[in-house]
Amino acid sequence: MPKVEIYYAQMCGLCHKAMDYFDEHGVEYTSYEVFWRDEQWVDDDNSRAMLKRCGVVDYVPQVFINDEHIEGWKTLSRLIETGEIDRLLGD
Repeated sequence: MPKVEIYYAQMCGLCHKAMDYFDEHGVEYTSYEVFWRDEQWVDDDNSRAMLKRCGVVDYVPQVFINDEHIEGWKTLSRLIETGEIDRLLGD
């Protein structure tokens, strides 16, 4: 079973599209909520972990599949459209 992790913001529609995709395909994932305020990430454990793994980012979702970083919905949707997501998920 693949290890899928998603850094998301509750108000982010594209984050929910990513999580909906995994839910609809029966892929379990761990989600970490992050908060954006005053043009920066709120300093908490999830934001610090995301920034340590991703470097400087100013948007979510930030997705990891088996520790491979998929930066944003645009990249994830391209993987879905091409079928490359199946390889990453081990299908």
